Amino acid sequence: MSFSKLQKPFQKSANGHNRRDFMRIGSVAGLGMAEIMQMQQLAAAEGKDRSDINCIFIFIVGGMPQQDMWDLKPEAPAEIRGDFHKISTNVPGIQISDVIPGCATVVDKMAILRSMTHDDSDHGRGFHVMMSGKKAGAGDFNGHQNNNQHPCIGSMVSELGKPGVLPPYISLPNFLNSGGPSFLGPAHGPFVIDADPAAPDFSVRDIALPTSVATKRGQLRQLALQQINAIEENVAREGKQVQSLDTFYKKAYNLMASKEAREAFDIDREPEKLREAYGMTSIGQCCLLARRMVESGCRFVAVENGHWDTHRKNTYSLRDLLCPAFDQAIPALLNDLEDRGMLDDTLVVITTEFGRTPRINELAGRDHWPNAFSIVMAGGGVQGGQVIGKTDKQAAEVADRPITPEDMVATILYGLGIDHKKTLHTPLGRPVPIADGGKVVTELFS
Repeated sequence: MSFSKLQKPFQKSANGHNRRDFMRIGSVAGLGMAEIMQMQQLAAAEGKDRSDINCIFIFIVGGMPQQDMWDLKPEAPAEIRGDFHKISTNVPGIQISDVIPGCATVVDKMAILRSMTHDDSDHGRGFHVMMSGKKAGAGDFNGHQNNNQHPCIGSMVSELGKPGVLPPYISLPNFLNSGGPSFLGPAHGPFVIDADPAAPDFSVRDIALPTSVATKRGQLRQLALQQINAIEENVAREGKQVQSLDTFYKKAYNLMASKEAREAFDIDREPEKLREAYGMTSIGQCCLLARRMVESGCRFVAVENGHWDTHRKNTYSLRDLLCPAFDQAIPALLNDLEDRGMLDDTLVVITTEFGRTPRINELAGRDHWPNAFSIVMAGGGVQGGQVIGKTDKQAAEVADRPITPEDMVATILYGLGIDHKKTLHTPLGRPVPIADGGKVVTELFS
């Protein structure tokens, strides 16, 4: 069968097909690789339907040091360049640090954004702007609390994305600072897995029906609630309150009653060899559980990995405590997603609230530095094997292609098929642009 005979049907449906579809259909039709690649290019030109893409959002709390991991400056003075060295990656011309050699093997899947920038060096306020794309207003933003003045990305995805079996926004192994829904309301907050999946006794609360609630009894309770709602529906204020309770009741009941949902949370179903490949660490097992979540239909999984605030002993902290687990988990996640045919449909974002100071302090550490830092994106249609943006000779200031948190939010929403130019409205009717003028980093997808 010739490509020309297949071209017209694919023009009509290209937006609904991913690479796996083209490979499968192409093999059935007896097409060669060149013809399959032509069909892929046709689909890309017409615009991909990205509404089936999910996101694993890994937040490195404390501040990744750009000049020790992703953006080394070997020609800088010793007090700036630090103790690590550049190594080659599996992409010619791209080098990263010898403290993350595992990541060097998967750079072909990564895009390194070296020119992230904002202007707030406070941890909590940095969380807020990077979690929401909105600068924090007055108040204390430190501590794990729902202090959002603007919905976080996960809540935007919950509000604007399509529903599935699992909650659309899941957070693990705890609630992320500034990871709340703001004026979107609790219905669009995260389902929080408040437990470390690396722990031997790990379990997810509230996803199993109590033994006292048999199937029939649960159905009777649902019926009773529906009757209460019917009685109250003519009383505006009370009706809204009951409707709100009804929404939460249905979500909780559906989650508990779903065999698919319960199995998705059961990390013990994974082969021991694969669990060990990710690493029996918090970030390793969180990444593995996140993969299970998106595999079962969750649109946005936020993973927190903390304690990167290296004001003291920066070299020791990175080399011996922080980077080994990170450097095992990230390649394992990207390779696992690719092996399962999920990488094209899963946008992986590795971000942080800011970078670290170019100059090493008197305690052999690096302090807070939001002026210039690096983040990483992979999967979900991102073209790997590239570096976007550039910093000066000290990794202190952006020298080319500045990228803001607003741009990052716009890019993630675009990557998930959500209109980043959309405006939400508060309960009082005030318009709030979701990405606050941010622009998509189009180089990622070209």
